[in-house]
This record gives sequence, structure tokens and C-alpha cells, in this order.
Amino acid sequence: MDWISTDPDRPAVFAFGQLATGIFAFGQLACGVIAIGQVARGVIAIGQVAVGVVAIGQAALGVVYAGGMVAVAARGFGICLKLFPKIRAERFERPEIPPVSSLAELRAGPRRQGWLLAEIEDGALRYEDADADVALSEEARETLREAAAAGHTHACVTVRVEERALPSDGGYREAAPREQIALGARMQTWREAPPKLRLEGPLTGAGGLTLRGLGLLLVVLAWWIIAGASVAGIFDRGVTVGGVWP
Repeated sequence: MDWISTDPDRPAVFAFGQLATGIFAFGQLACGVIAIGQVARGVIAIGQVAVGVVAIGQAALGVVYAGGMVAVAARGFGICLKLFPKIRAERFERPEIPPVSSLAELRAGPRRQGWLLAEIEDGALRYEDADADVALSEEARETLREAAAAGHTHACVTVRVEERALPSDGGYREAAPREQIALGARMQTWREAPPKLRLEGPLTGAGGLTLRGLGLLLVVLAWWIIAGASVAGIFDRGVTVGGVWP
């Protein structure tokens, strides 16, 4: 194979002409690793009609990617029948939360109000402070139920420590005993997990993915018959030292 050729019967590294076959082919009918022409066949094909692993044209058939007025490929742009569904990575990150405390710090502090960090397990809160005993308000319990149903894994609970009088049998002259109650008034919940891949679009169930796979297999077969075998034939004899092919 020569470096440059305009003879359609002699593939070259750079091929030009109405019928061009080479590594880089430019012509009305072009076939090559990179082919540009009115009808282009190859690995990367650009033309009015393009068939390639990557194909761009008014009518394009691509294995991996294609774009055009009418196109079929795994993925692509324009009016393209996409055989591979879109994949979206759902990322779960901890939102911005206020500085958290322990229940002991809240009981001893002057404000007696702060935030506790907890994990949600089986619809209940498990605090980092293992000794935390927090009663939840109705609002907080409703938030917890919704969070558990949504698969959230963590919560930041707004807690305030209150003192309440206990019933006493001593006379009115004796001060009633008091106890401290930790009340979780509100909470913010979220999900922490590794990124989760999700398929978007129609036909993403088992049956739909099977149909998509069969369609992609047909595209690969069509590419091989139309372009792949011809491109492989360019390399049948190999390259010699010096860059001239026998």
C-alpha cells in the first residue's frame, strides 16, 4: 500500500477520488478508518450517508455514536434512534448542617438547645451519642416516617432540653422534684450512599433491554457487512518498515 493513491483498486494511507479506499479516505464513495464523502464507510464516517462506529451525516448508522437527520446508534444526537438507554448517576451527599452536639453538652449548656446527628435504621433514630434519649414531637415523628419511606439514612435533629415537674406526694411546702426531658422538635433527613446508576427512558426493564440489545447486535452486524469487512481488508497485508506497504 502506498502513502497516497487516487487509484480505487490500490488502498493507501491517504486515498482521494470518487472511489477512495484507505486509512484516511476522501471521496464521493469513501471507505477507510476515517472516511469523509457523500457516502462514507469506516470506523469514523462523515458524509451525507455515513456508516461507522461513529457516524455523522444526513442519514447515519453508528455502532457507538451517530448524529444526523435520521440516525441509529447506541447513543447520538439529532433525530436518532438511541439503542442504549441514558445512564444517570444519582449522587447522595450530606447537606449543609449546623454544628452538632452531644446530649450531655445540651443538658449542661446554658442554652440547652442544639442539634444531634443520628442514623435512621428500621424507621428509628440511632444517635451517635449512644446514651441519647430523645422524645420526638409529632412533626418530627411525621418527618421520620416520610424519611424512612424515602430510604433516607441520616438525620439532624433539633433538640431542646426542658425541665418538667414530677408528681410529688410531699406537701405543698416541699418543692416538686424535676426531671430533664430532651425533645426533638424538628429534623432534617437525607440519604448517604455510594452513587447509584439509573437507566432513563423507555424500554429499561428486562424485556426492553433485551430488545435494545438485539437491536444493537443488528447494528453491529450491519456495520460489519457494509463497512467493517472492507476496512479490515485494508490491513490484510500489513505494513513494512519505511511506511510502504507491499
